[in-house]
Amino acid sequence: MSVFFRIRAKNPPHIPHKSHSILSIIARTLASSSSQTTHNKNKNKKPLSVLFEEVIGSREKAESDNESNSNDELKKGLKELELEVRNLKANAKVQKDSNINENVRLNVEREETKNVKKEETKNVKRLGLYSLFVNERRLKEEKKGMREKNEASVLKELSPEMEMFVSHLYKEGYFKKANFISDSLKMLDFSRFNDSYARDFVKFAAQQFAKDHQELAKWLSGSDLKKVALFGCPSLSRKSVFSAKQLRHYFEIEEDTVCCKCVLKDSCNFANESWNRQTKDLKLDAVMRIITLYALESVPPQLAVSDEVKASVHRLLKEIINLSRTTTT
Repeated sequence: MSVFFRIRAKNPPHIPHKSHSILSIIARTLASSSSQTTHNKNKNKKPLSVLFEEVIGSREKAESDNESNSNDELKKGLKELELEVRNLKANAKVQKDSNINENVRLNVEREETKNVKKEETKNVKRLGLYSLFVNERRLKEEKKGMREKNEASVLKELSPEMEMFVSHLYKEGYFKKANFISDSLKMLDFSRFNDSYARDFVKFAAQQFAKDHQELAKWLSGSDLKKVALFGCPSLSRKSVFSAKQLRHYFEIEEDTVCCKCVLKDSCNFANESWNRQTKDLKLDAVMRIITLYALESVPPQLAVSDEVKASVHRLLKEIINLSRTTTT
């Protein structure tokens, strides 16, 4: 402070009048603030007698401004705490409601899953019963088919016309690869043809003969061929059915006129289907496939071949043998 006054004494500044007035105002303000603070302190300060009476309880303790401010801050804090508690309770309620809704949703999904599983179980049981019924029915049909096959396996003796045709095939060399016939035999033993393998070989040999003698087809009796065509199909095999359809197509016979009265139509996969090939030529292999089955009586048991059709088949076999001999000589 002394340094300040010495510097000031050495170099006294020139202070204008306005500057003096501002400094005086600042000074008065500071003095007033200081006196006010001192007054407040003195005001808040209590006499010792009053303090003693408040301590021993003979006088009710008066709240000071500081205590009042402290209480206000406490109340404010309590209100904020109460508000925070309310918010927490509200959030907890919302969370609880959310958990309840989630539990309800999960329960609903569980119930739906249970219902779906129950329905699937019912469907499986129904399918199981259906499969059982179908399998039992299929088993009956298979047994029936085996019984019919066993009945058909009791082969009948060859007719005289069929023996003539087999002998002709044998002489023409179509049984060279047949392992059930010995080449050393001077005469053909027809007892060798009393099993299914030999009968199937006869059908194979007849097909080979037809492919080698296609030119004979145009000389065959039209009336006998038409009777065979009108009767229907000798079996339900695809080749037999389409050979019969080809023969009906050659004579322009409508399919429904034959299929409607056929006893095999319920089991046939090609009923009322037309022959859709462009060719209208008579194929000898188709003719031989049909008449060989009728001549060997290799037809389903329920198919009763009329005597008229059998007679036509026998005449056609004789014609084929005779025509073959004529063309080869």
